[in-house]
Amino acid sequence: MISMTGHGRGEARTKTWTAVVECFSVNRKTAEIVFHAERGASWLEPLVRERALERVARGRVQVNLTLFHAKGAAGGVLDSTRAAAFLSEARALQQTLHLPGEITMADVLHAPGVVRSAEPSGEGVREVVLEALDQALDGLVATRTREGRALRGVLEKAIKQLAGIAKKIPPLAQRATLHQREALLKRVARAGIGIASDDPRLLTEVVLLAERGDITEELDRVASHVAQFREKLAASGPVGRTLEFLAQELGREFHTISSKSSDADLARLTIDAKAELERIREQLANIE
Repeated sequence: MISMTGHGRGEARTKTWTAVVECFSVNRKTAEIVFHAERGASWLEPLVRERALERVARGRVQVNLTLFHAKGAAGGVLDSTRAAAFLSEARALQQTLHLPGEITMADVLHAPGVVRSAEPSGEGVREVVLEALDQALDGLVATRTREGRALRGVLEKAIKQLAGIAKKIPPLAQRATLHQREALLKRVARAGIGIASDDPRLLTEVVLLAERGDITEELDRVASHVAQFREKLAASGPVGRTLEFLAQELGREFHTISSKSSDADLARLTIDAKAELERIREQLANIE
Protein backbone atom coordinates (compact mmCIF):
# COMPACT_ATOMS: atom_id res chain seq x y z
CA MET A 1 0.00 0.00 0.00
CA ILE A 2 1.27 3.43 -0.96
CA SER A 3 0.33 6.85 0.38
CA MET A 4 -0.29 9.79 -1.94
CA THR A 5 1.74 12.22 0.17
CA GLY A 6 5.52 12.40 0.12
CA HIS A 7 8.67 14.32 -0.77
CA GLY A 8 11.88 13.60 -2.64
CA ARG A 9 14.97 15.55 -3.71
CA GLY A 10 17.64 14.86 -6.31
CA GLU A 11 20.78 16.61 -7.55
CA ALA A 12 22.99 15.83 -10.55
CA ARG A 13 25.98 17.59 -12.14
CA THR A 14 27.87 17.82 -15.39
CA LYS A 15 30.75 20.10 -16.37
CA THR A 16 28.23 22.61 -17.67
CA TRP A 17 25.06 22.25 -15.59
CA THR A 18 23.84 21.35 -12.12
CA ALA A 19 20.21 20.25 -11.81
CA VAL A 20 18.28 20.20 -8.53
CA VAL A 21 14.83 18.61 -8.53
CA GLU A 22 12.33 18.50 -5.67
CA CYS A 23 9.07 16.55 -5.79
CA PHE A 24 6.11 17.08 -3.48
CA SER A 25 2.92 15.02 -3.69
CA VAL A 26 -0.53 15.32 -2.11
CA ASN A 27 -3.77 13.39 -2.56
CA ARG A 28 -5.81 13.63 -5.77
CA LYS A 29 -8.37 11.29 -7.37
CA THR A 30 -6.18 11.02 -10.48
CA ALA A 31 -2.49 11.47 -11.33
CA GLU A 32 -1.55 15.12 -11.91
CA ILE A 33 1.97 16.40 -12.59
CA VAL A 34 2.71 20.11 -12.11
CA PHE A 35 6.09 21.32 -13.42
CA HIS A 36 7.84 24.49 -12.21
CA ALA A 37 11.08 25.67 -13.78
CA GLU A 38 12.66 28.74 -15.32
CA ARG A 39 11.14 29.79 -18.64
CA GLY A 40 13.98 28.47 -20.78
CA ALA A 41 13.54 24.96 -19.37
CA SER A 42 9.85 24.61 -20.20
CA TRP A 43 10.72 22.28 -23.10
CA LEU A 44 11.62 19.65 -20.48
CA GLU A 45 8.04 19.43 -19.15
CA PRO A 46 6.86 16.53 -21.41
CA LEU A 47 9.92 14.49 -20.42
CA VAL A 48 9.40 15.21 -16.74
CA ARG A 49 5.67 14.40 -16.90
CA GLU A 50 6.27 11.12 -18.72
CA ARG A 51 8.97 10.01 -16.26
CA ALA A 52 6.89 10.98 -13.20
CA LEU A 53 3.76 9.22 -14.46
CA GLU A 54 5.77 5.99 -14.72
CA ARG A 55 6.19 6.10 -10.95
CA VAL A 56 2.93 7.65 -9.72
CA ALA A 57 -0.57 6.26 -10.28
CA ARG A 58 -2.56 8.76 -8.20
CA GLY A 59 -1.88 12.08 -6.52
CA ARG A 60 -0.85 15.62 -7.42
CA VAL A 61 2.93 15.77 -7.82
CA GLN A 62 4.68 19.13 -8.01
CA VAL A 63 8.12 18.96 -9.62
CA ASN A 64 10.39 21.95 -9.02
CA LEU A 65 13.49 22.19 -11.23
CA THR A 66 16.41 24.55 -10.65
CA LEU A 67 19.31 24.68 -13.12
CA PHE A 68 22.70 26.24 -12.37
CA HIS A 69 25.22 27.00 -15.10
CA ALA A 70 28.87 26.09 -14.47
CA LYS A 71 29.81 29.78 -14.66
CA GLY A 72 27.32 30.62 -11.92
CA ALA A 73 23.64 30.66 -11.28
CA ALA A 74 23.12 33.31 -13.91
CA GLY A 75 25.14 31.63 -16.62
CA GLY A 76 25.35 35.07 -18.21
CA VAL A 77 25.16 35.50 -21.96
CA LEU A 78 25.77 39.03 -23.29
CA ASP A 79 23.41 40.26 -26.01
CA SER A 80 25.62 42.88 -27.70
CA THR A 81 22.91 43.91 -30.18
CA ARG A 82 20.48 44.70 -27.35
CA ALA A 83 23.27 46.49 -25.45
CA ALA A 84 24.06 48.74 -28.44
CA ALA A 85 20.39 49.50 -28.98
CA PHE A 86 19.93 50.43 -25.33
CA LEU A 87 23.00 52.72 -25.36
CA SER A 88 21.86 54.47 -28.54
CA GLU A 89 18.33 55.04 -27.22
CA ALA A 90 19.61 56.20 -23.83
CA ARG A 91 21.95 58.79 -25.40
CA ALA A 92 19.18 60.05 -27.69
CA LEU A 93 16.86 60.44 -24.70
CA GLN A 94 19.59 62.22 -22.77
CA GLN A 95 20.02 64.76 -25.57
CA THR A 96 16.28 65.26 -25.98
CA LEU A 97 15.76 65.94 -22.28
CA HIS A 98 19.06 67.82 -21.89
CA LEU A 99 20.13 65.62 -19.01
CA PRO A 100 23.68 65.70 -17.60
CA GLY A 101 25.76 62.66 -16.59
CA GLU A 102 27.47 59.69 -18.15
CA ILE A 103 25.98 56.38 -19.22
CA THR A 104 28.27 53.76 -17.69
CA MET A 105 28.99 50.15 -18.54
CA ALA A 106 27.07 49.13 -15.40
CA ASP A 107 24.03 51.00 -16.71
CA VAL A 108 24.22 49.08 -19.98
CA LEU A 109 24.74 45.69 -18.35
CA HIS A 110 21.78 46.20 -16.00
CA ALA A 111 19.43 47.10 -18.85
CA PRO A 112 16.65 44.53 -19.42
CA GLY A 113 17.68 41.71 -21.74
CA VAL A 114 21.31 42.76 -22.17
CA VAL A 115 22.60 39.95 -19.95
CA ARG A 116 20.38 36.89 -20.00
CA SER A 117 20.67 33.41 -18.61
CA ALA A 118 22.24 30.70 -20.70
CA GLU A 119 19.43 28.73 -22.31
CA PRO A 120 19.24 25.23 -20.80
CA SER A 121 19.06 23.22 -23.99
CA GLY A 122 20.72 20.17 -25.48
CA GLU A 123 21.27 16.54 -24.63
CA GLY A 124 23.52 17.35 -21.67
CA VAL A 125 20.73 19.28 -19.96
CA ARG A 126 18.22 16.52 -20.63
CA GLU A 127 20.46 13.88 -19.09
CA VAL A 128 21.34 15.84 -15.96
CA VAL A 129 17.72 16.81 -15.34
CA LEU A 130 16.43 13.25 -15.74
CA GLU A 131 19.15 11.95 -13.43
CA ALA A 132 18.17 14.43 -10.73
CA LEU A 133 14.48 13.70 -11.37
CA ASP A 134 15.01 9.95 -10.93
CA GLN A 135 16.70 10.57 -7.59
CA ALA A 136 13.83 12.81 -6.48
CA LEU A 137 11.22 10.27 -7.59
CA ASP A 138 13.07 7.50 -5.75
CA GLY A 139 12.86 9.57 -2.58
CA LEU A 140 9.22 10.43 -3.22
CA VAL A 141 8.24 6.79 -3.72
CA ALA A 142 10.20 5.76 -0.61
CA THR A 143 8.39 8.26 1.62
CA ARG A 144 5.01 7.39 0.08
CA THR A 145 5.71 3.71 0.72
CA ARG A 146 6.69 4.29 4.36
CA GLU A 147 3.58 6.32 5.02
CA GLY A 148 1.51 3.70 3.18
CA ARG A 149 2.70 1.01 5.61
CA ALA A 150 1.63 3.18 8.54
CA LEU A 151 -1.78 3.81 6.96
CA ARG A 152 -2.27 0.09 6.36
CA GLY A 153 -1.81 -0.55 10.10
CA VAL A 154 -4.44 2.07 10.91
CA LEU A 155 -6.88 0.63 8.36
CA GLU A 156 -6.34 -2.94 9.56
CA LYS A 157 -7.35 -1.90 13.07
CA ALA A 158 -10.35 0.02 11.76
CA ILE A 159 -11.69 -2.82 9.60
CA LYS A 160 -11.21 -5.23 12.54
CA GLN A 161 -13.29 -2.90 14.67
CA LEU A 162 -15.95 -2.73 11.98
CA ALA A 163 -16.06 -6.52 11.66
CA GLY A 164 -16.47 -6.77 15.43
CA ILE A 165 -19.46 -4.43 15.28
CA ALA A 166 -21.03 -6.52 12.50
CA LYS A 167 -20.73 -9.70 14.61
CA LYS A 168 -22.77 -8.12 17.39
CA ILE A 169 -25.72 -7.41 15.10
CA PRO A 170 -27.32 -10.89 14.47
CA PRO A 171 -28.36 -11.56 18.11
CA LEU A 172 -29.89 -8.09 18.31
CA ALA A 173 -31.71 -8.63 15.02
CA GLN A 174 -33.25 -11.87 16.36
CA ARG A 175 -34.28 -10.09 19.54
CA ALA A 176 -35.82 -7.31 17.47
CA THR A 177 -38.03 -9.84 15.66
CA LEU A 178 -39.31 -11.22 18.97
CA HIS A 179 -39.97 -7.70 20.20
CA GLN A 180 -41.95 -6.96 17.05
CA ARG A 181 -44.10 -10.06 17.65
CA GLU A 182 -44.74 -9.06 21.26
CA ALA A 183 -45.54 -5.50 20.25
CA LEU A 184 -48.05 -6.74 17.68
CA LEU A 185 -49.78 -8.94 20.25
CA LYS A 186 -50.02 -6.01 22.66
CA ARG A 187 -51.54 -3.77 19.99
CA VAL A 188 -54.13 -6.45 19.19
CA ALA A 189 -54.97 -6.84 22.89
CA ARG A 190 -55.30 -3.08 23.41
CA ALA A 191 -57.65 -2.92 20.43
CA GLY A 192 -59.89 -5.47 22.12
CA ILE A 193 -59.69 -7.87 19.19
CA GLY A 194 -60.29 -11.42 20.28
CA ILE A 195 -57.62 -13.38 18.49
CA ALA A 196 -55.50 -16.25 19.70
CA SER A 197 -51.72 -16.01 19.70
CA ASP A 198 -51.56 -18.95 17.31
CA ASP A 199 -54.16 -17.58 14.92
CA PRO A 200 -52.94 -18.07 11.29
CA ARG A 201 -53.71 -14.45 10.44
CA LEU A 202 -51.57 -13.21 13.32
CA LEU A 203 -48.79 -15.64 12.45
CA THR A 204 -48.87 -14.44 8.83
CA GLU A 205 -48.48 -10.84 9.98
CA VAL A 206 -45.57 -11.83 12.24
CA VAL A 207 -43.88 -13.59 9.33
CA LEU A 208 -44.31 -10.52 7.12
CA LEU A 209 -42.79 -8.32 9.81
CA ALA A 210 -39.87 -10.71 10.14
CA GLU A 211 -39.30 -10.73 6.38
CA ARG A 212 -39.36 -6.94 6.17
CA GLY A 213 -36.85 -6.72 9.00
CA ASP A 214 -34.62 -9.57 7.80
CA ILE A 215 -31.01 -8.38 7.40
CA THR A 216 -29.37 -11.71 6.60
CA GLU A 217 -28.42 -10.69 3.06
CA GLU A 218 -27.03 -7.35 4.23
CA LEU A 219 -24.87 -9.04 6.87
CA ASP A 220 -23.62 -11.56 4.30
CA ARG A 221 -22.58 -8.71 2.02
CA VAL A 222 -20.91 -6.90 4.92
CA ALA A 223 -18.85 -10.02 5.65
CA SER A 224 -17.93 -10.31 1.96
CA HIS A 225 -16.91 -6.64 1.68
CA VAL A 226 -14.84 -6.86 4.86
CA ALA A 227 -13.02 -9.93 3.51
CA GLN A 228 -12.30 -8.15 0.21
CA PHE A 229 -11.16 -5.05 2.08
CA ARG A 230 -8.64 -7.09 4.07
CA GLU A 231 -7.46 -8.82 0.91
CA LYS A 232 -6.79 -5.49 -0.80
CA LEU A 233 -4.97 -4.15 2.24
CA ALA A 234 -2.46 -6.95 1.82
CA ALA A 235 -2.14 -6.48 -1.96
CA SER A 236 0.59 -4.53 -3.72
CA GLY A 237 0.11 -1.70 -6.20
CA PRO A 238 -2.60 0.98 -6.31
CA VAL A 239 -5.62 -0.15 -4.27
CA GLY A 240 -7.12 3.16 -3.15
CA ARG A 241 -10.00 3.22 -5.64
CA THR A 242 -11.06 -0.33 -4.82
CA LEU A 243 -10.94 0.33 -1.08
CA GLU A 244 -12.98 3.50 -1.51
CA PHE A 245 -15.61 1.52 -3.44
CA LEU A 246 -15.75 -1.19 -0.74
CA ALA A 247 -16.10 1.44 1.99
CA GLN A 248 -18.97 3.00 0.04
CA GLU A 249 -20.72 -0.37 -0.29
CA LEU A 250 -20.25 -1.10 3.42
CA GLY A 251 -21.88 2.23 4.18
CA ARG A 252 -24.90 1.29 2.07
CA GLU A 253 -25.31 -2.06 3.82
CA PHE A 254 -25.18 -0.55 7.31
CA HIS A 255 -27.64 2.14 6.24
CA THR A 256 -30.06 -0.55 5.06
CA ILE A 257 -29.61 -2.52 8.29
CA SER A 258 -30.37 0.62 10.28
CA SER A 259 -33.49 1.40 8.26
CA LYS A 260 -34.88 -2.14 8.65
CA SER A 261 -34.73 -2.29 12.43
CA SER A 262 -36.41 -0.32 15.20
CA ASP A 263 -34.26 -1.85 17.94
CA ALA A 264 -32.44 0.88 19.88
CA ASP A 265 -29.32 -1.18 20.62
CA LEU A 266 -29.02 -2.25 17.00
CA ALA A 267 -29.42 1.36 15.90
CA ARG A 268 -26.54 2.36 18.19
CA LEU A 269 -24.36 -0.35 16.64
CA THR A 270 -25.05 0.88 13.12
CA ILE A 271 -24.17 4.42 14.23
CA ASP A 272 -20.87 3.10 15.58
CA ALA A 273 -20.28 1.28 12.28
CA LYS A 274 -20.94 4.43 10.25
CA ALA A 275 -18.57 6.43 12.47
CA GLU A 276 -15.85 3.82 11.95
CA LEU A 277 -16.46 3.91 8.21
CA GLU A 278 -16.06 7.69 8.22
CA ARG A 279 -12.67 7.31 9.87
CA ILE A 280 -11.75 4.72 7.26
CA ARG A 281 -12.77 7.06 4.43
CA GLU A 282 -10.60 9.83 5.87
CA GLN A 283 -7.57 7.53 5.73
CA LEU A 284 -8.43 6.23 2.26
CA ALA A 285 -8.28 9.79 0.92
CA ASN A 286 -4.48 9.46 1.16
CA ILE A 287 -4.10 6.01 -0.43
CA GLU A 288 -2.82 5.62 -4.00
